[in-house]
Amino acid sequence: MKKVTVFIRKCKLHIRCGVYEEERKLGVEVDVDVKVLSEKFIDYQDLYNLLIEVSQKEFIYLEDFAETVINNINGKWSCEKIEITLSKRSLPFQNSMEAAGVNIIWEKSNE
Repeated sequence: MKKVTVFIRKCKLHIRCGVYEEERKLGVEVDVDVKVLSEKFIDYQDLYNLLIEVSQKEFIYLEDFAETVINNINGKWSCEKIEITLSKRSLPFQNSMEAAGVNIIWEKSNE
């Protein structure tokens, strides 16, 4: 059976996510990379629309945003593996880095 990886790279989103209340109120800039391995067809536009829809909600941690994206992807398509990288570009402290973030990999269990 053929498996295909569909991906979106460097999707720039403005999400209300952060430990600090002002981050959740004002929002932060995040780059999103997502890869989805599936045997089924996944339309890039549908995947992008899903990211936009989830980005309208409020989160405390980037991991919460990623988990919601993963759950929504799995709810829509039957996936073997999902990898999501979130890079927060606007940080609430003085820094000399381009971004900080998380990388989460979800894989279907063989049970």
